[in-house]
Amino acid sequence: PDGAFYAWADCSRHSTSSWDFCFSMMERAHVALTPGRDFGPAAAERFVRLSFANSMTELETAIARLQRELG
Repeated sequence: PDGAFYAWADCSRHSTSSWDFCFSMMERAHVALTPGRDFGPAAAERFVRLSFANSMTELETAIARLQRELG
């Protein structure tokens, strides 16, 4: 992303609630995501925010865990 270390991602393929999706990924993949409702009402249930403010090793681990859970 230009100018920030965050990405806004659509999770609606996997859940109707970004809040539930974030909790599920925390429990199943051990990855913390932020539900869209923390950033306003516009499509909040469809989106999560991911932060890339970490080492490349940690980011690769998180992505591998998410891939394993989301197939």
